[in-house]
Amino acid sequence: MKHDQHRRELGKEYISIVLCVALVKPREASIAVTYACNARCEMCNIWKRTDSSVIEPRHYLKLPRSLRTINITGGEPFLRKDLVDVLKAIDSVVPSARIVFSSNGSLTETIVSRMRDIRAFHPRVGIGISIDGMEGTHDRIRGVPGIFKRAISTVEGLKQEGFTDLRIAMTLSEGNVYEAGKVLDLSRKLGVEFSITLAHDSEIYFQKTDNVSSVLLEAVPRVLPELVQSQLRSRSIKDWFRAYHTNGILDPAIRETFISHCEAGKRYFFMSPAGDIFPCNVMNEKIGNLAEVSRWNELFPSDVEKRVRLAVQNCRRDCWMVCNTRSLIISHPFKAGAWVAKKKVISSLRKAS
Repeated sequence: MKHDQHRRELGKEYISIVLCVALVKPREASIAVTYACNARCEMCNIWKRTDSSVIEPRHYLKLPRSLRTINITGGEPFLRKDLVDVLKAIDSVVPSARIVFSSNGSLTETIVSRMRDIRAFHPRVGIGISIDGMEGTHDRIRGVPGIFKRAISTVEGLKQEGFTDLRIAMTLSEGNVYEAGKVLDLSRKLGVEFSITLAHDSEIYFQKTDNVSSVLLEAVPRVLPELVQSQLRSRSIKDWFRAYHTNGILDPAIRETFISHCEAGKRYFFMSPAGDIFPCNVMNEKIGNLAEVSRWNELFPSDVEKRVRLAVQNCRRDCWMVCNTRSLIISHPFKAGAWVAKKKVISSLRKAS
């Protein structure tokens, strides 16, 4: 009896150690480098934030060397004056990581120039430019007249510079849900990739809790199935897995799988401009602050590790965003791959008949 109890205790300790190691060595991250923003988006209140503190470039040297994919976001990241210095610090830590910016695309000359500067020392750099509908819809949602034309100019300017890791990123909301197909067609006309995500609620990031309306949820099943099929018909393997992500917006069973296998706080984390570390960008469960420690591992004493692990296990937020579902797909490739293979076979059979 005592032997069995001792073995169970050792098992629990081993699991705790494994989880702690996973927390200390994440593979993906979303890093907001500033909350300053020159857009006035309907689905996001970041532009209303008054907290403007940011950590210095030197603090980014404490990021974990295990990172393989980093999303640089904001606010509008290209408003940060020392952005190139921040990226040089990140590059010195993880020179082989894929770095992808999220931008509203409004600062065409600055974005093209900064991307060129960054590519000179970090070749694996890409960018997603937000396009939330055709011109009138996009300008209304983003709250800035003319921002659509500037975003398109940015895409074209980056293409001329030879950037290939380039996509249009659409955030689906009540005001644009019926234009998803048009934005996909636009991305193909421009010769860039396309991704779509549902507007989400987040107190710690978007500063909004009313994004997911009943009108939006009712419209999604009418709009997205054709988009899924269109992505599956693509010759790009990336598009096939994006179809899996798009279908996840439709299928609660896929999202439930994500919830039960969530990698937040283990494989993935979110960092605010002030250096605060969270398991993800919707969970208000602060892990620590990067500027207040001398190295990454110090953020994870045993009590913090246990608190974060339990918070993630008990979380039932129905979130499904590109930035965090990427971790799910990468860490469980066979599940997503099996779905893609099945859908491709069904599509081929339909063509044959």
